[in-house]
Amino acid sequence: MNRTLLIILFALAAGQLHAQQKVWVGKNSKIFNFEFHYTYVMPGGDFSSRFGDFHGIGGGGLMKTTHNILYGVEGSYYFGSEIKENNILNNLSNGGGNISSNSGSPGGFTLNMRGFNVLAKTGYLIPVSHKNRNSGIVIMLGGGLVMHKINISVQNDNIPALTEAKIKGYDRYSSGWAAKEFIGYFHQSENKRYNFYVGLDLMQAVTFNRRKYNYDQMQYDTGSHNDNYWGIRLAWMIPVYINTKTSDDEFIFK
Repeated sequence: MNRTLLIILFALAAGQLHAQQKVWVGKNSKIFNFEFHYTYVMPGGDFSSRFGDFHGIGGGGLMKTTHNILYGVEGSYYFGSEIKENNILNNLSNGGGNISSNSGSPGGFTLNMRGFNVLAKTGYLIPVSHKNRNSGIVIMLGGGLVMHKINISVQNDNIPALTEAKIKGYDRYSSGWAAKEFIGYFHQSENKRYNFYVGLDLMQAVTFNRRKYNYDQMQYDTGSHNDNYWGIRLAWMIPVYINTKTSDDEFIFK
């Protein structure tokens, strides 16, 4: 009887110990990330009447705190080839649709889109797994400066009507302040090798033509423009872990 009771008590104790074993559920690490990103951009608002889809590449720095708060800065360079306002040089063209070079022959030139932005941003990471609390759904908000123009490139600089000074009357150089939002998935791998985020990138900007006068339209352009876009962004990150002590690990009892 005593032996049976001891066996039962031992079994209950072993079961209780198994039920309360520690299971690692990850930790919220403090990480600084060097990021490099690519964005496929689809313009909207006044932006869409000037440019077609374009691309953005850039980089920045992004800090993730132990409370999963994110903050950082970034910059992007924009480039594209589809110009919807492709008639801006019609007033310089001859009957054959060409613009004369110094020699009187048709001069060569190209039109494309160029721009950049510089932004500060902050956000929050919502973990989706106890196993890796440095990954999950991320929401970020930001703001800063945006600039864009129709880039007019003249071959051999041999078109008198398109000198560097005269191009400024046609290029629609514009800049202004922008707000930016991002929502997507943010991943910091446990082995520190695969670190990225991907998702939907949005921007709303109010810009002004800094040239103020368009030669082709022969009129002033001093009003504001609503330059919006949405795009798909993929960013690769190189992390620097600032705290790596195992004492920060979190456990649950199972």
